[in-house]
Amino acid sequence: MKHELLRTNISLGEAVKIQKKYIRLLKESDQRITKITSIEQIKWIAGVDISYYKERDEEWGTSCAVLWSLEEKKMKSYKISKGIPKFPYKAGFLGFRECNLIAQALEKLDPLPDIIMCDGHGFIHPIRFGEAVQLGFALDIPTIGIAKNPFIGFTDLKNFERNKGNKVPIWALDPQLSTEISQELLGNAVCLNDGMKPVFISAGYRTTLNIAIETALKTTKNHRQPEPLYLSDKISKQYLKNHI
Repeated sequence: MKHELLRTNISLGEAVKIQKKYIRLLKESDQRITKITSIEQIKWIAGVDISYYKERDEEWGTSCAVLWSLEEKKMKSYKISKGIPKFPYKAGFLGFRECNLIAQALEKLDPLPDIIMCDGHGFIHPIRFGEAVQLGFALDIPTIGIAKNPFIGFTDLKNFERNKGNKVPIWALDPQLSTEISQELLGNAVCLNDGMKPVFISAGYRTTLNIAIETALKTTKNHRQPEPLYLSDKISKQYLKNHI
């Protein structure tokens, strides 16, 4: 829990420097190499989310990590952690607000997951260092980002049909103004269930976009989100109702 990427009581300027430092390390080191290349390598998945509440004029967060068996298609266990987020909400820096508390819940799981799915972005980020990348780097566990809302990039949802498995690319640059050589694929908007809004999926730490999408589809049941993420959100909110 002492990793620099899990620090919370820092300034925005420090956060900017840390992000730049670790995105450079990712590009220059073996940590950029994909660790999971096939879904057959995945046995345990963790879905993580945080719910917030106020107590005595202080904002608290309750993180939940759900351990999901891919083979049995069900939750094995979950763990909860509470704390005060020291870093304010700032678009592009969500990891400094949430990763510490999420990591505390994750490290209670037994066994640890093979891959973590975050309710946030991975490569869909101005410098490709979203919350999912930051969490994975800090814990050295592969991650994927599955967000409910778009962040950056260009995608066309006007003619998007809400059928399970349908997807459209999210490009870094406006396709009408860029060339194929300069274009970069950040992720996909993907419909995980018939008739439901898409989610915005990207690779995180040491995974690929294809693995991220396949994992999301294989763990989705009746909701817009994959079941591990849906349950982590539901359980954290239920915890608040029972204990606050």
